[in-house]
Amino acid sequence: MYKILSEETDKSGMKVLNIDKSDLVELMEDYKGKDYYLSSITGIDMKDHLEVVYHIHNFDQNDYICVKVATDDEKVPSLVKLWKAADWDEREQYDLMGVIFEGHENLRRILLPEEWVGHPLRKDYDLKKVQYVSMDKSGAEHVSFDEKEGW
Repeated sequence: MYKILSEETDKSGMKVLNIDKSDLVELMEDYKGKDYYLSSITGIDMKDHLEVVYHIHNFDQNDYICVKVATDDEKVPSLVKLWKAADWDEREQYDLMGVIFEGHENLRRILLPEEWVGHPLRKDYDLKKVQYVSMDKSGAEHVSFDEKEGW
């Protein structure tokens, strides 16, 4: 049985659950069985760890729940096997935040080229190091950068 670490209500009245990442799949399976659907997945860089925020919604009851999971090693379980809608959200958070969704069968960049260095929404991402994206004649994207920048 999963354990809820804390439960609160935000200023809009939405229930917010904080859980351990080891309980994520079991909790979400329970809510899916209660006719909740995945609305969104968002990553947050808290400097000392990453937090992944899931919004789920029950249309019949018009009930929204926010589920938060902290990770120190950038890894959380994938929810693609529960909701196919998780596929693109997980890939986006992997691409921009560096969250690794364990068990995702196609975890690769979705917005940036595969050669891109780093995750641009992380607080430690160096915005001064410029990367250039070009396209060859076949339409494949390539990333280049100034060698002096120390990539």
